[in-house]
Amino acid sequence: MAWIRQLPSGLWAATVRLPKGHDPDRVTETHRLKGAITTWAADLEADIRKGDWIDPRAGKKTVGECWEQWGTKSRRLEQASRRRDASHWRVHVAPRWEGVPVGNILKPDVTAWVVEMESSHTASCRKRDTCRGCKQPVGAATIEGAVGVLRAVLDLAVEGKLIRDNPARGVKKPKRNAHVDRILDPAEEKQLVDALNRMFPDRVDAGLFVELIADTGMRWEEAAAIPPEMIDTRKHRIHIAWAMERDGTCRPYAKSTAGNRTVTYGEHLVKRMAAAKLAAKEVTGVFPKGGPTRLTFTSEKGDALRYSNWHRRVWSSALHGLPERPMVKGHAYRAAVAGAGLPDPQPTPHDLRHGFGTRLANEGVPVHEIMALMGHEDLRSAQRYLHAGEARFERARSAIKRARTAGS
Repeated sequence: MAWIRQLPSGLWAATVRLPKGHDPDRVTETHRLKGAITTWAADLEADIRKGDWIDPRAGKKTVGECWEQWGTKSRRLEQASRRRDASHWRVHVAPRWEGVPVGNILKPDVTAWVVEMESSHTASCRKRDTCRGCKQPVGAATIEGAVGVLRAVLDLAVEGKLIRDNPARGVKKPKRNAHVDRILDPAEEKQLVDALNRMFPDRVDAGLFVELIADTGMRWEEAAAIPPEMIDTRKHRIHIAWAMERDGTCRPYAKSTAGNRTVTYGEHLVKRMAAAKLAAKEVTGVFPKGGPTRLTFTSEKGDALRYSNWHRRVWSSALHGLPERPMVKGHAYRAAVAGAGLPDPQPTPHDLRHGFGTRLANEGVPVHEIMALMGHEDLRSAQRYLHAGEARFERARSAIKRARTAGS
């Protein structure tokens, strides 16, 4: 029960005892009106009974202190996600928020931060009318990641009873440019594979690697982490149990229970897959201790594949070709090499996976089987393929034609 009394100054004071463990163990508020101070005390006691009371002093803890205490330890993340969040924190979040008390952050402050990251000018720029840009704007995907890190830290502050609400929730972020799936038809797929085989005839990570992804619907990181013992050449199947990280190390594949699955490849790959299995190379520092020791697909030097290097040196080269290289020290002359010559938009490696799902859907494969083959847990992820093929355009034209004929 609150202790309410009138002070010699004429003000009314209310003292409320706080839950055990707080120091000091009570809080006092004053007001010139008895009714106002009585309402304040009643509301505070109600919040304490419901467990909703937030100590205003707790909000003085900074974002940086919350990150050190909880941000790196209290969230279950995969290794790649943890590295990505650490980068966002170091480059974008910490410079702005590290020393700011969590109780002082308002939603408009977070919105202003997002706008500042989008801008090509620093906050201190005083000549924006004539300045052509004093900084590089931050991309939409990076802004989304940075806001996500701040939001996660403030969520932990809410759970720790430091603040009542998360001011980073609901903040509008710039929209990413939507990726348009580039579904390769069989002729275009053959052009691409032929270009890879022509440009990199002796490399296991070129034509065979890309053709396997297109034939099984695997993700790039799944195909890059196949140990030879996971390949059943008799049944033409591959069990997916590992995934390749961006740093060239493999982790047990636990993105979802559906991700750990078995896929099958066609007759046209049987001999080459058997040869690739036999030629698998020993790798060190790629798998954790006690795991496999060999990889089926490696780089030209026998190392684990790294997506950025592979994309630049193999995939992009096959799409766009290679320019003429004059004779320079350490390099012999090389004539210009033509690429696959595919029309724009140019496909990405992940488009091979979308093409696999689309073909299954067009051939009437049940959606639950598509989910099992592609490692989807969510039905919505697989449903995108049901309407992604070229046949939908023909169906649309036929429907409009029938509608116009019926109305004439």
